[in-house]
Amino acid sequence: MDTFTPTWNELITQYRSGDVEIDPAYQRAFRWSYDQQTTYIESLLLNIPTPPVFLAEKPNGTFEVIDGLQRFSTMVKFFAAEIFDDEATPSEDASVENNIRVPSILADAPILGGLQGISRATLPDTLVRTLRYSRVQVILLKKESSSIARYNVFTRLNRAGTTLSNQEIRNCSARLFESNFADRLNAIGNDSVVRTALGLSSKEASSMGAQENVLRLIAFGNFSPPTKSIEDFLDEVMYQAAGGDFDFSEDMETKIRKTFELLAEACPRGEAFKFYRGDRFQGAFSPNLFDIVACGVFKNLAKCKKKGTEAVRMRIEQLHGQAKTLELTGAGSNTRAKMMGRVAFGKSWFSF
Repeated sequence: MDTFTPTWNELITQYRSGDVEIDPAYQRAFRWSYDQQTTYIESLLLNIPTPPVFLAEKPNGTFEVIDGLQRFSTMVKFFAAEIFDDEATPSEDASVENNIRVPSILADAPILGGLQGISRATLPDTLVRTLRYSRVQVILLKKESSSIARYNVFTRLNRAGTTLSNQEIRNCSARLFESNFADRLNAIGNDSVVRTALGLSSKEASSMGAQENVLRLIAFGNFSPPTKSIEDFLDEVMYQAAGGDFDFSEDMETKIRKTFELLAEACPRGEAFKFYRGDRFQGAFSPNLFDIVACGVFKNLAKCKKKGTEAVRMRIEQLHGQAKTLELTGAGSNTRAKMMGRVAFGKSWFSF
C-alpha cells in the first residue's frame, strides 16, 4: 500500500479526466443527506481531520474508490457545475439530494453559521479555495494487490460503524473478484417468486435480506458451518463462490430457483418461514425455520415436487407440532450443533 495526501482539487481533477472512478459496481450508491454532506464540507472548512479515502489501482492504471464514496461524491456534487458539461439547476428537492450532477445546496451546519442555503456559486471565494486545497489522506492499494487483499480491506472497513447490512458488505466485497457470482446472487434475490416465498418486510428486503437467505441456502445446502458464527460462515461461502473455489453451477441455481417456486406456490404469503400458532401462521420471518424448511425442500426437491404443493404445505404446518422444531428454534438455537441439527431435521422431515 502507498499513502499520500493530495488536495481535493487534485482528486476532483483526476475524477473529471476519468482517472478516478467513484461508483465501481461493488460500491453502494451515494446516500448521504444534505445534512451529512454539509457536515463533511464544514469539517474541511474548519480543518477538522476526516477519515482517509481508500483507492485501488486498476490494471489500466486508473483508480477506483473502495472506501470513501460518500465523501468523494459530496465533493463532486458540490463542484458539479465545474465538473459536468451539462447544466443542472440546484434544488433542495429530495429527488436530487444524491444526484452528483446537481450542485449541492448546503444545510444548516452544526458549528459554522451561515452555510444554510449556500452553494458553490454563492460561497465566498476564500472559502471555496479552502475547500479546493483541503488535503485528504489517500491509501492506495497497488494493482499488484491480490483480490483477496482487496476483499479483506473492503470487508473490514465496512464492518466498522457501518450502516450497510452484512449481506450488502458481502455483495460489495465479492465484486472485487473477477466473478459474476454477486450478480447472479442479486438476480435470484430480486426474483419476484423468491421474494414471494420469503415474505420479508420492506426493511429486510431493502438491505438485501433476500440475497442473504439465498446465500444461506447455498451455504447450508453444500457446506457445514465450522463455527457457531453464521456471519463468518456466510462470509466464507461468499468468498469461496466469488473467488472460484466453489462452483455455483447453472444446475444448482436452477434447483434453488425451483425450491423457491415450490415454496411460493405452497405458501404464497411467506408462511413457510413463520411460526404456526392458533391455527394460523403469524409473526416475522424466522431464519431458524428457513434452515429447516428451505434446506429440507432443497435437499428433497424431486420428492417434494412429486408430492405436490398441498402436501408440502401440510408438511410445513405439521412441522410446528414437533418437539424437535421447538428444540432447534427456541432458546440457544444459534449453536453450531443446532444449526446443523436444523438442516439434518429438515432433510429428514421433507423426505416424506
